[in-house]
Amino acid sequence: MKIAIIGGGNMGGAIAKGIAAGSLVPAANLTVTAHTQKTLDKIKGYDAAITTTLDNRSAVKDADLIIIAVKPWLLEEVVVGFRDLLDYSRQTIASVVAGVSFEQLKTMLDNGSGVVPVMYRIIPNTAISLGESVTFIAAEGASDDQLNFVVSLFDELGQTIVVDESMMVAGTSLASCGIAFALKYLDASIQGGVELGFTPEESRAIVMQTMRGALEMMKHNQTMPQTEIDKVTTPGGITLKGLAAMEEAGFVPAVKAGLFKSR
Repeated sequence: MKIAIIGGGNMGGAIAKGIAAGSLVPAANLTVTAHTQKTLDKIKGYDAAITTTLDNRSAVKDADLIIIAVKPWLLEEVVVGFRDLLDYSRQTIASVVAGVSFEQLKTMLDNGSGVVPVMYRIIPNTAISLGESVTFIAAEGASDDQLNFVVSLFDELGQTIVVDESMMVAGTSLASCGIAFALKYLDASIQGGVELGFTPEESRAIVMQTMRGALEMMKHNQTMPQTEIDKVTTPGGITLKGLAAMEEAGFVPAVKAGLFKSR
């Protein structure tokens, strides 16, 4: 399996780094393109065996899987630049470009061959750089073996969830935008800790470890958050009063509003 990543920026570079460090595809079978040599030098720093090039056409020529990770407004221009070289009887296409549907991809990828490529839409979040992404995958035209390979590839970069294309926007809101929403809560808690008297460094450490503990309890006990909340609230207790104040300030509606607004 040879993989070409078209666009070695933040997301494409993180994917390349994860694949090179994984067990399914040797780094030598990975080619990454970018707009600047500076970006390619950074990719080489992940693993010297990765092939890097400024030429998208040379990158896709021998690839089995082509992962396109460019900005949405550049996608059509980039694809038009190499689609005439593609052989859809043996090459599959994965798009990491948010908001571009399979129907739009079909139009962009049409090279006059009359063959519709096997396609994937893949939406990770920024934690993919640490191998801790939630990655949503939708497929069109893929066999079970083809889909399982792509899922396995991204499982090495975190947790992968296969969804219908109709759920990609919801997945983006909950996990891709959601990572910023989670950090917003952490930021507010750290600020509150400072106002309570801790230094910013102390407050950051306390909030991060508290969050780790909450996540580990849910994971270990296989519970939903409310179950763990109930364990630390007693009638008239300070935790219950704090939760009531958050509810009164609109905490839950605010979180849901953020999720629905980002769809």
